Amino acid sequence: MEGMEELALRRQADEALSQALANPVKAAIARVAYQMIIDGESADAVLAKIGKKHHTPKIDLAEERRKAIEANFRKLGFEISVPKPDVSNTTFKSWKREGRELFYRPATAEVSYEAWITAHGQAKHWTVTNVADRAKVGWEDATKGYWFTTEIAPACPRLKTHWIDLMAAVRLLSLEEYVIVYWTHCHLMSGAMIDISTWCWLRTRFGRGALSACDNGGGVRVSRCGGNELSISFGGGGGRAVEVVKNAA
Repeated sequence: MEGMEELALRRQADEALSQALANPVKAAIARVAYQMIIDGESADAVLAKIGKKHHTPKIDLAEERRKAIEANFRKLGFEISVPKPDVSNTTFKSWKREGRELFYRPATAEVSYEAWITAHGQAKHWTVTNVADRAKVGWEDATKGYWFTTEIAPACPRLKTHWIDLMAAVRLLSLEEYVIVYWTHCHLMSGAMIDISTWCWLRTRFGRGALSACDNGGGVRVSRCGGNELSISFGGGGGRAVEVVKNAA
Protein backbone atom coordinates (compact mmCIF):
# COMPACT_ATOMS: atom_id res chain seq x y z
CA MET A 1 0.00 0.00 0.00
CA GLU A 2 2.79 2.32 0.95
CA GLY A 3 4.54 1.54 -2.34
CA MET A 4 1.45 2.48 -4.34
CA GLU A 5 1.05 5.76 -2.46
CA GLU A 6 4.69 6.61 -2.98
CA LEU A 7 4.39 5.82 -6.68
CA ALA A 8 1.28 8.06 -6.96
CA LEU A 9 3.07 10.92 -5.24
CA ARG A 10 6.08 10.59 -7.54
CA ARG A 11 3.78 10.62 -10.57
CA GLN A 12 2.08 13.80 -9.30
CA ALA A 13 5.47 15.39 -8.66
CA ASP A 14 6.68 14.51 -12.17
CA GLU A 15 3.55 16.02 -13.72
CA ALA A 16 3.94 19.20 -11.67
CA LEU A 17 7.61 19.44 -12.70
CA SER A 18 6.71 18.97 -16.37
CA GLN A 19 4.13 21.77 -16.17
CA ALA A 20 6.60 24.02 -14.38
CA LEU A 21 9.34 23.44 -16.96
CA ALA A 22 6.88 24.31 -19.74
CA ASN A 23 6.69 27.83 -18.27
CA PRO A 24 9.91 29.79 -19.07
CA VAL A 25 9.83 31.71 -15.78
CA LYS A 26 9.19 28.64 -13.66
CA ALA A 27 11.80 26.69 -15.60
CA ALA A 28 14.39 29.38 -14.85
CA ILE A 29 13.55 29.19 -11.14
CA ALA A 30 13.83 25.40 -11.24
CA ARG A 31 17.28 25.61 -12.83
CA VAL A 32 18.46 28.04 -10.13
CA ALA A 33 17.12 25.77 -7.40
CA TYR A 34 18.68 22.68 -8.98
CA GLN A 35 22.10 24.36 -9.26
CA MET A 36 21.95 25.48 -5.63
CA ILE A 37 21.16 21.94 -4.53
CA ILE A 38 24.08 20.59 -6.59
CA ASP A 39 26.32 23.21 -4.97
CA GLY A 40 25.33 21.81 -1.59
CA GLU A 41 23.16 24.62 -0.29
CA SER A 42 20.50 23.79 2.26
CA ALA A 43 16.80 23.56 1.46
CA ASP A 44 16.15 26.64 3.61
CA ALA A 45 18.74 28.65 1.64
CA VAL A 46 17.22 27.55 -1.65
CA LEU A 47 13.72 28.58 -0.59
CA ALA A 48 14.95 31.88 0.82
CA LYS A 49 16.66 32.84 -2.43
CA ILE A 50 13.80 31.79 -4.66
CA GLY A 51 11.29 33.57 -2.42
CA LYS A 52 13.00 36.96 -2.70
CA LYS A 53 10.93 39.57 -4.57
CA HIS A 54 12.68 41.34 -7.39
CA HIS A 55 11.46 44.92 -7.78
CA THR A 56 12.01 47.06 -10.82
CA PRO A 57 13.86 50.31 -10.04
CA LYS A 58 11.49 53.02 -8.81
CA ILE A 59 11.23 55.97 -11.16
CA ASP A 60 11.54 59.40 -9.53
CA LEU A 61 8.83 61.30 -11.42
CA ALA A 62 9.93 64.71 -10.13
CA GLU A 63 13.49 64.08 -11.29
CA GLU A 64 12.26 62.92 -14.70
CA ARG A 65 10.25 66.13 -15.05
CA ARG A 66 13.26 68.19 -13.95
CA LYS A 67 15.47 66.62 -16.61
CA ALA A 68 12.87 67.15 -19.33
CA ILE A 69 12.37 70.81 -18.37
CA GLU A 70 16.11 71.52 -18.20
CA ALA A 71 16.71 69.83 -21.55
CA ASN A 72 13.97 71.95 -23.10
CA PHE A 73 15.49 75.20 -21.85
CA ARG A 74 18.91 74.20 -23.15
CA LYS A 75 17.48 73.15 -26.51
CA LEU A 76 16.21 76.73 -26.83
CA GLY A 77 19.65 78.13 -26.03
CA PHE A 78 19.20 78.85 -22.31
CA GLU A 79 22.12 77.15 -20.56
CA ILE A 80 20.59 76.99 -17.09
CA SER A 81 20.50 74.37 -14.35
CA VAL A 82 17.04 73.49 -13.09
CA PRO A 83 16.76 72.37 -9.44
CA LYS A 84 14.70 69.36 -8.45
CA PRO A 85 11.18 70.09 -7.14
CA ASP A 86 10.32 68.76 -3.69
CA VAL A 87 7.51 66.48 -4.89
CA SER A 88 6.82 62.84 -4.06
CA ASN A 89 5.64 60.33 -6.66
CA THR A 90 2.31 60.15 -4.85
CA THR A 91 1.75 63.90 -5.11
CA PHE A 92 2.97 63.98 -8.70
CA LYS A 93 0.47 61.29 -9.71
CA SER A 94 -2.30 63.05 -7.79
CA TRP A 95 -1.69 66.26 -9.75
CA LYS A 96 -1.77 64.28 -12.99
CA ARG A 97 -5.18 62.89 -12.08
CA GLU A 98 -6.39 66.43 -11.31
CA GLY A 99 -5.22 67.66 -14.72
CA ARG A 100 -2.29 69.66 -13.34
CA GLU A 101 1.36 69.67 -14.35
CA LEU A 102 4.68 70.98 -13.04
CA PHE A 103 6.47 73.90 -14.69
CA TYR A 104 9.62 75.87 -13.90
CA ARG A 105 10.13 79.59 -14.21
CA PRO A 106 13.80 80.61 -14.08
CA ALA A 107 15.01 83.80 -12.44
CA THR A 108 14.45 86.83 -14.68
CA ALA A 109 18.21 87.39 -14.82
CA GLU A 110 18.59 83.91 -16.37
CA VAL A 111 15.60 83.87 -18.73
CA SER A 112 13.64 87.09 -19.12
CA TYR A 113 10.11 87.29 -20.48
CA GLU A 114 11.42 89.07 -23.55
CA ALA A 115 14.13 86.46 -24.19
CA TRP A 116 11.69 83.58 -23.76
CA ILE A 117 9.01 84.94 -26.09
CA THR A 118 11.64 86.02 -28.62
CA ALA A 119 13.05 82.47 -28.65
CA HIS A 120 9.63 81.37 -29.83
CA GLY A 121 9.47 83.71 -32.80
CA GLN A 122 7.45 86.48 -31.15
CA ALA A 123 10.11 89.19 -30.96
CA LYS A 124 7.68 91.66 -32.56
CA HIS A 125 4.92 91.04 -30.02
CA TRP A 126 3.54 94.25 -28.49
CA THR A 127 4.64 93.18 -25.00
CA VAL A 128 8.21 93.31 -26.32
CA THR A 129 8.14 96.31 -28.68
CA ASN A 130 5.43 98.73 -27.50
CA VAL A 131 7.21 101.01 -25.02
CA ALA A 132 4.10 102.94 -23.95
CA ASP A 133 2.01 99.84 -23.30
CA ARG A 134 4.90 97.98 -21.66
CA ALA A 135 5.03 100.75 -19.08
CA LYS A 136 1.45 99.94 -18.08
CA VAL A 137 2.14 96.22 -17.52
CA GLY A 138 2.58 95.11 -13.92
CA TRP A 139 5.66 92.99 -14.56
CA GLU A 140 6.58 90.40 -11.92
CA ASP A 141 10.33 89.83 -11.97
CA ALA A 142 11.59 86.65 -10.32
CA THR A 143 14.71 87.06 -8.20
CA LYS A 144 15.16 83.29 -8.22
CA GLY A 145 13.68 80.40 -10.13
CA TYR A 146 10.68 78.49 -8.83
CA TRP A 147 8.47 75.53 -9.65
CA PHE A 148 4.72 75.85 -9.91
CA THR A 149 1.80 73.67 -10.87
CA THR A 150 -1.20 74.68 -12.93
CA GLU A 151 -4.09 73.23 -14.90
CA ILE A 152 -3.25 72.20 -18.46
CA ALA A 153 -6.64 71.25 -19.93
CA PRO A 154 -6.95 72.52 -23.53
CA ALA A 155 -10.02 74.59 -22.57
CA CYS A 156 -9.58 77.10 -19.78
CA PRO A 157 -11.37 76.14 -16.53
CA ARG A 158 -13.71 78.43 -14.55
CA LEU A 159 -15.37 79.86 -17.64
CA LYS A 160 -17.95 82.62 -17.29
CA THR A 161 -16.27 83.91 -14.10
CA HIS A 162 -15.11 87.52 -14.11
CA TRP A 163 -11.64 88.66 -13.07
CA ILE A 164 -12.64 90.08 -9.68
CA ASP A 165 -14.25 86.80 -8.55
CA LEU A 166 -11.37 84.75 -9.94
CA MET A 167 -8.80 86.82 -8.09
CA ALA A 168 -10.72 86.28 -4.85
CA ALA A 169 -11.03 82.53 -5.39
CA VAL A 170 -7.64 81.39 -6.75
CA ARG A 171 -4.16 82.62 -7.59
CA LEU A 172 -4.20 83.18 -11.34
CA LEU A 173 -1.23 82.73 -13.64
CA SER A 174 0.89 85.80 -14.30
CA LEU A 175 1.84 86.78 -17.84
CA GLU A 176 5.37 85.47 -17.29
CA GLU A 177 4.06 82.13 -16.02
CA TYR A 178 1.50 81.81 -18.77
CA VAL A 179 4.04 81.97 -21.61
CA ILE A 180 6.19 79.40 -19.80
CA VAL A 181 3.20 77.06 -19.52
CA TYR A 182 1.99 77.65 -23.08
CA TRP A 183 5.31 76.92 -24.77
CA THR A 184 6.71 74.28 -22.40
CA HIS A 185 3.49 72.26 -22.60
CA CYS A 186 3.67 72.52 -26.39
CA HIS A 187 7.29 71.30 -26.49
CA LEU A 188 6.92 68.41 -24.05
CA MET A 189 3.49 67.24 -25.21
CA SER A 190 4.15 66.99 -28.95
CA GLY A 191 2.59 70.28 -29.98
CA ALA A 192 -0.36 70.31 -27.58
CA MET A 193 -1.80 73.80 -27.24
CA ILE A 194 -3.96 75.44 -24.59
CA ASP A 195 -6.69 78.05 -25.01
CA ILE A 196 -7.31 77.58 -28.70
CA SER A 197 -11.06 77.97 -28.18
CA THR A 198 -10.96 79.83 -24.83
CA TRP A 199 -8.92 82.56 -23.19
CA CYS A 200 -7.40 82.95 -19.75
CA TRP A 201 -7.51 85.87 -17.34
CA LEU A 202 -4.10 86.71 -15.87
CA ARG A 203 -3.35 88.28 -12.50
CA THR A 204 -0.99 90.69 -14.30
CA ARG A 205 -2.41 94.18 -14.18
CA PHE A 206 -2.50 96.57 -17.13
CA GLY A 207 -2.99 100.04 -15.74
CA ARG A 208 -6.41 99.95 -14.02
CA GLY A 209 -7.32 96.81 -15.94
CA ALA A 210 -5.64 93.44 -16.40
CA LEU A 211 -4.29 91.15 -19.10
CA SER A 212 -5.63 87.96 -20.63
CA ALA A 213 -4.00 85.44 -22.95
CA CYS A 214 -4.85 82.71 -25.44
CA ASP A 215 -3.54 80.86 -28.48
CA ASN A 216 -3.29 82.83 -31.70
CA GLY A 217 -2.45 80.46 -34.54
CA GLY A 218 0.44 78.77 -32.75
CA GLY A 219 1.63 81.71 -30.69
CA VAL A 220 0.60 83.55 -27.55
CA ARG A 221 -1.86 86.42 -27.88
CA VAL A 222 -1.97 88.86 -24.97
CA SER A 223 -4.96 91.18 -24.75
CA ARG A 224 -5.33 94.41 -22.80
CA CYS A 225 -8.53 94.63 -20.74
CA GLY A 226 -9.84 97.85 -19.24
CA GLY A 227 -10.92 98.31 -15.66
CA ASN A 228 -14.58 98.31 -16.67
CA GLU A 229 -14.19 94.72 -17.98
CA LEU A 230 -12.95 93.19 -14.73
CA SER A 231 -16.48 92.70 -13.39
CA ILE A 232 -17.92 91.27 -16.60
CA SER A 233 -18.29 87.49 -17.13
CA PHE A 234 -17.39 86.31 -20.62
CA GLY A 235 -18.55 82.98 -22.03
CA GLY A 236 -15.15 82.03 -23.43
CA GLY A 237 -13.03 83.46 -20.62
CA GLY A 238 -11.83 81.70 -17.47
CA GLY A 239 -8.75 81.34 -15.32
CA ARG A 240 -6.05 78.79 -14.52
CA ALA A 241 -5.01 78.41 -10.87
CA VAL A 242 -1.32 78.34 -9.98
CA GLU A 243 0.42 76.98 -6.89
CA VAL A 244 4.10 77.53 -6.14
CA VAL A 245 6.07 74.37 -5.28
CA LYS A 246 9.21 74.21 -3.16
CA ASN A 247 12.55 73.26 -4.66
CA ALA A 248 14.30 70.32 -3.06
CA ALA A 249 16.86 71.36 -0.45
